[in-house]
Formats: sequence, C-alpha cells, structure tokens
Amino acid sequence: MSASDLVLRIFLAIILPPLGVIGLPNTGCGTILLLTLLTVFFWIPGTIAALIIIVKEYDRTNP
Repeated sequence: MSASDLVLRIFLAIILPPLGVIGLPNTGCGTILLLTLLTVFFWIPGTIAALIIIVKEYDRTNP
C-alpha cells in the first residue's frame, strides 16, 4: 500500500468507514458488516475502527 493509497483510504474512512476498508487483504465480510453496523448506529466508533484497520494494514505491508 503506497502513501497516496493510505491518504485516500483515510479520507474514505472519515466520510464512510466501510468504503475505506473494502478491498484490503485479510478483510472479510464480517469486518465490513461490523463497520457498517457501527457506522449506522454510531458514526465515530465506525470511523475509529476503520482507521485502526487501515493503519494496521499499512504497517503490515510497509515494514
């Protein structure tokens, strides 16, 4: 994942958290469903969870 991809995913995660996570490796339907539910009921926890997933994936792919 490049730095520009990271910035784009963070931007998408702030606007609509599940969009920032879709397409990441090791992210299944359960993760997307959980983020969608968190976003529907409580937007801030959904955004925080999406940002955590995106940053962990960035750290994993760029040691």
